[in-house]
Amino acid sequence: MSKMKAIVIGATGAAGQNIVEFIEEHPWFELTCLAASKRSHGLTYKKAIEGAVFLEKMPQDEVLDMKVQNVESTNPRDYDVAFSALPSNVAKVQEAVFAQHIPVISTASAYRYEPDVPVIIPDVNPEHLELIQTQRKNRGWGGYIVPGPNCTTIGLAMTLKPLHDVYGVDAVSMVSMQSLSGAGEKGLREDSPYRQSAIKNVLPYIDGEEGKVIKETNKILGKIVNGNLVDAEINVHCTCTRVFVEKVHTEVIHLGTSRPHTLDEVKLVLDGYRSEPQELKLPSAPEQPIIVLDDDNLPQPKKHGDYPPMVTLVGRLRENSLFNNGLSYVLTSDNLERGAGGLAVLTAEHLHVKELL
Repeated sequence: MSKMKAIVIGATGAAGQNIVEFIEEHPWFELTCLAASKRSHGLTYKKAIEGAVFLEKMPQDEVLDMKVQNVESTNPRDYDVAFSALPSNVAKVQEAVFAQHIPVISTASAYRYEPDVPVIIPDVNPEHLELIQTQRKNRGWGGYIVPGPNCTTIGLAMTLKPLHDVYGVDAVSMVSMQSLSGAGEKGLREDSPYRQSAIKNVLPYIDGEEGKVIKETNKILGKIVNGNLVDAEINVHCTCTRVFVEKVHTEVIHLGTSRPHTLDEVKLVLDGYRSEPQELKLPSAPEQPIIVLDDDNLPQPKKHGDYPPMVTLVGRLRENSLFNNGLSYVLTSDNLERGAGGLAVLTAEHLHVKELL
């Protein structure tokens, strides 16, 4: 099949660079245009990201030599799909401009909390894609916007989904230890005051993060009822911190369920979880999205890359007497892979197979 023409808007930032990495050699998508703010207009991509290179692997010369376009002057009709990594305040305007004509898969929070916009993790809530038709009807758009969640929400929602389906999760307490790359450019630039403040340190507060995790977790785990999304209404409490780790978020989860379970049963439920991306064998989908580890010293951010891409690792499964049918565990999730480029591309793959792209 011929590749779909893809434009990356917000291509020069950390998340945008991550999306470029995932699209560059993709079998289904052709990287046709890189767009950003007008200050980058006309520069080669190599020059536009100079001094703020967050790529783990440098693209080929043909990508580095592409001229960056001003997002405000690009024509959405020239492309089949837009991947957006714009700052949320800019995304609120520009994503709507593109969505009038083509699908927009976004890493921004600009539209996450609107009732006709699904927040998608393809392995968790593929049925929420039903909201796309509602969104198009409500807004008169030819395209649509499908954002992914905050990178901290992803590991939590991934692991809660199978547990909620089988046991009914009532309450969750989560503490995150989030990597510097989750803060974007200010976390990655060597000269950033924010990064400097985190060196050999733990920052105990991330502005706005905890509210996002609570809202998004309940939205993602909610149900479509008569065409409307009804939130899960799980009692979620979280504390989000920043730690001196380059990438991969770690989270400690304590929860209670409606129905009883044993640790052996929980391990089987998590290890055995599969969803539509696995059934459809999408190119970016892991064969086993959740892997439970028995070693008490795992998972660790440093060792997360020893396992297949796009997985969520779970370890230290324990009973928790503070909750009714209580359970505790530690997880790691790659915030760039699962939280930015990888998730956006997996979502696009899923939309394409479902004939929505």
